[in-house]
Amino acid sequence: MKNSILKGITWDHPRGYDPLIACSLLYTELYGVTIEWEKRSLSNFGDESLAGLAARYDLLIIDHPHTGVAYETNCLFSLNELLKEEIIDALKKQTAGPCFSSYEYKGTQWALPIDAAMQCASYRKDLLDDIEPPKNWEEVFKFADTLKKKNLKIGMALCPTDSLCSFLSITAQLGSPVIEDKTLLLHQDIGLQSLELMRKMRDNFHENSLNWNPIQLYDHMCTHDDIAYVPLAFCYANYSRDGFRKNELSFTNAPGYNNAVLGGAGIGISSKSKFLQQAAHYAAWICSAEIQGSVYVTAQGQPANMVAWKSVHSNELTNNFFCNTFDTLANAFVRPRYSGWPGFQKYLGEVVHDHLKNNTDPLKMLGHLQEVYNLSYKKII
Repeated sequence: MKNSILKGITWDHPRGYDPLIACSLLYTELYGVTIEWEKRSLSNFGDESLAGLAARYDLLIIDHPHTGVAYETNCLFSLNELLKEEIIDALKKQTAGPCFSSYEYKGTQWALPIDAAMQCASYRKDLLDDIEPPKNWEEVFKFADTLKKKNLKIGMALCPTDSLCSFLSITAQLGSPVIEDKTLLLHQDIGLQSLELMRKMRDNFHENSLNWNPIQLYDHMCTHDDIAYVPLAFCYANYSRDGFRKNELSFTNAPGYNNAVLGGAGIGISSKSKFLQQAAHYAAWICSAEIQGSVYVTAQGQPANMVAWKSVHSNELTNNFFCNTFDTLANAFVRPRYSGWPGFQKYLGEVVHDHLKNNTDPLKMLGHLQEVYNLSYKKII
């Protein structure tokens, strides 16, 4: 086992990279195995070919909607074959929310959750003067009016990828979640209500919302004093840590907190790896409560292990990020994972974003999305 060198691929952000480096250095000290991590952009994290990556790396940090691709292509190795059942069961019991099951597909565990995230709300506590953040969508828009009187705004991340996820969160919250193998993409009236709500965001929230992903939004929010609140965006505990940016953010549950889209990341093993046992040992080790609650979270990580989420240490590091958002994570919405979904979700985000930008006909748009959704099961898109 010693002197092996494994290659891994993750995504380019302190949350996605720094804890892997810190943990890998410790792992080398303990076990003599080297893990060399490379990183790719956030957009490529969601869109890049899983099979292509698996041909070049031993360890892959992946997005759970790609598990259907793993099932179809066998580009990842089944963890049920590499890890003892008691190890998988222990990690499953320790994992926060639906994170563990989101990497299980067709009876196989394709990855272990290493990072947990979901869409939730955030705010600048120093700008709110002890005003309580809203708890539902009706309160959100009333809150926008309150903030305007203080020359403050609400922000959103509504670039194509995040338009997609907000649309999925809202349609699920309104009672028509997009569910795999369901013939109907969503009920038309719910789709129209969701688009209307998102247009209302566009018209009442910060004018740059359509251009931002969560990182860009939070960076702006921490360095400018015009956005006081964000109702729905993928959470980053880094921004609630002392000294990460000029100003700190506080995070709280999403409006309604049920059915906000699950994010996060899992660690999978390439079926082409020459170091399957070493890779499996490392994956189980880095996802353990002991590591997730210590070196991983200390080094800017956002753990998936529930023991780490609920620990005093994790919450002291992040001004109670984990305990303040746990209800949203526990009730998060898991996206479909069939092999045609990654291509469809990318297209869906582009279409919703185009609607918000150019006021395309919502009825025609929903009809078109239903057609493309049907084709996605045939792998035509």
